Amino acid sequence: MEIIKINHSIHERFHFDTPLVIAMGFFDGVHLGHQKVINTAKKIAEQKGLPLAVITYDHKPELVYKKMDGNDKRYITIYRTKMNILEHLGVDYVFYINYSYSFQAQSPQNFVDNYLVNRFNADTVVAGFDHTYGDKDADMDRLPHYADNRFSVVKVSADLIDNKKVSSTRIRRNLESGHIKTVNKLLGRPFYNEGVIVHGYARGRELGYPTINIDYDGLQMMPSIGVYVTKVKIGNEWFEGMASIGRNETFGDNNPITLEINLLNFNRNVYGENVQVKWLYKIRNQVKFTGIDNLILQMDHDKMVTEKFFENV
Repeated sequence: MEIIKINHSIHERFHFDTPLVIAMGFFDGVHLGHQKVINTAKKIAEQKGLPLAVITYDHKPELVYKKMDGNDKRYITIYRTKMNILEHLGVDYVFYINYSYSFQAQSPQNFVDNYLVNRFNADTVVAGFDHTYGDKDADMDRLPHYADNRFSVVKVSADLIDNKKVSSTRIRRNLESGHIKTVNKLLGRPFYNEGVIVHGYARGRELGYPTINIDYDGLQMMPSIGVYVTKVKIGNEWFEGMASIGRNETFGDNNPITLEINLLNFNRNVYGENVQVKWLYKIRNQVKFTGIDNLILQMDHDKMVTEKFFENV
């Protein structure tokens, strides 16, 4: 897969000679609804014998017109994760556009003429029914008008689970609530993040539950504070574990949020390793314990829940 990074205004000599089937969308999460769009485009590309391309953006369009804080500025899938998933889905080209004010301010007709027709040589453009691509009147209902028979337009209907639309907003809401089973159902795969193993306070070792401490990207959305069943990929191996994401309130009230994972049946020095963490099941919310003994008893129970989870999968 080739990733082509583009700043507006696109260079006048940039042009694809081969016609392309193009899927458009920000695709944060690349969830089942997004996959429906991309797989629709892929099927058309295969039928026509053409490459499959995706148009997506380097950040949320909302950054252009409003202040964003907290989880609003974070992503379900950061850049590397999104690109890996798109490649796995069979995408040939990604047009990775810097979503700037000037890009958004161009008229819909200019976007269609300058990007879809003159630069990307679109044969077919596929997007979700609610996709927009710039200033006002830039929606899928009006795209055939702007296309003026120069390319085909395919509008993909919503994907529904439990009679509700699969959407990035719905996934974000469930991540914030710790409903990881619902998140994974909407994604069509386990939610995961990546990071590097770093040194922590070594409290877990003192409790009989040594942990790996993972430094992750600050732009990555994470599940809500609590204890979870996870799997961790170190090198080419997967290990079962129970993760705690939170402030370790038993040891103080003002601690930073950390991600610590106790790996079952594991005893290796893995500092500096790059890891992938899959989130599978929420065991409980974070609790401030009145004593270390109570914390250890709870961790014993968490371990039993974790082991039972893996016995039943």
